[in-house]
Amino acid sequence: MKPIDEFVRNRSQPAGRQPYCKPCHNARGRASKERMGGSRTYHLKRRYGITAAEADAMLAEQGGLCAICAKAPAEHVDHDHVTGRVRALLCFNCNGGLGQFKDDPEILRAAALYVLHHRGLQSGTAADSGASG
Repeated sequence: MKPIDEFVRNRSQPAGRQPYCKPCHNARGRASKERMGGSRTYHLKRRYGITAAEADAMLAEQGGLCAICAKAPAEHVDHDHVTGRVRALLCFNCNGGLGQFKDDPEILRAAALYVLHHRGLQSGTAADSGASG
């Protein structure tokens, strides 16, 4: 039997310690990583329910680019936060933008109209000032 100080403290455990000593905990983690095929594979399967091959196929289908802007590399898995269903692969900015707008189509439409409106004002102002000057 190992001494108690070889087990890391963990207040959420009934005994106040991790159930495995550090070396055993690390060995279990390595075995799990090997079994799952690496951290990327593990993450994709655990979090999104897709395999690395499925993610690679999506990336190839998208030409390696973001499904929204088609300009930046697609490095992030976009999923529906209600259903958990994977939608596509997005770049950092587009994925973050959807999150900031809470995936709400009405807010996204309003934001698009806002940008278009102010773009029109800017181009109209520039044209007006150029014509009068």
